[in-house]
Amino acid sequence: QKVLLFLQDCGADCAKFQKSELEYKFNKKALERPYTSKHSWGKTYGEHKRHLEFSHDQYRELKKYAEEIGIFFTASGMDEMAVEFLHELDVPFFKVGSGDTNNFPYLEKTAKKGRPMVISSGMQSMNTMHQVYQIVKPINPNFCFLQCTSAYPLQPEDVNLRVISAYQSAFPDIPIGYSGHETGIAISVAAVAMGAKVVERHVTLDKTWKGSDHQASLEPNELAELVKAIRTVEKAMGSPVKQLLPCEMACNEKV
Repeated sequence: QKVLLFLQDCGADCAKFQKSELEYKFNKKALERPYTSKHSWGKTYGEHKRHLEFSHDQYRELKKYAEEIGIFFTASGMDEMAVEFLHELDVPFFKVGSGDTNNFPYLEKTAKKGRPMVISSGMQSMNTMHQVYQIVKPINPNFCFLQCTSAYPLQPEDVNLRVISAYQSAFPDIPIGYSGHETGIAISVAAVAMGAKVVERHVTLDKTWKGSDHQASLEPNELAELVKAIRTVEKAMGSPVKQLLPCEMACNEKV
């Protein structure tokens, strides 16, 4: 709830979590394997994941709280059963994480639910994204692609913001956005200037916490600054028509 409140305070439109149905997503061998990473929350991968995973009741509580404070709430459904639960939860849209973007049976089943979809494109090729478009579009026209590079933290030279323009040309009838795992806010602001209609960033209350994502996340002050900068850039994009503006009249008369 504290995270939801800080997202709302910072001016974010939506809070997105990740939901997995662990017994469905992983087989017994995967859940029982030893997990000795410095980021581990348990002796086995199953113990680690169960420690981190919110229950259905916790998700219902979070969604109710989000509605009370006036922020949208959804999640990435990390497997088909998770999508079923999120559909039952009545989320405003489904997020498809990069790891499932080339999972075509998953995409088809998710698209058939009829909810808007936000699809990240980390680890994918342009050819794969054309295939994704061809699968989803006939079933559900309400979707968008996010340019994404799946590295944590992401280095500037691997961001490739120009892919946003390539997607805009290749898929002119859908919105294009940006999912960033870099440090700082400058690159995400630049994505908006390039026409990104959706911006997704990881957030944390403390970058030093255990877990590989925290250092690639924004703390509350950074998120507030990002939202403020994006709103300023949105205003500044303005009109493509070049003409003498009313605000220029005083200068025009003087010089």
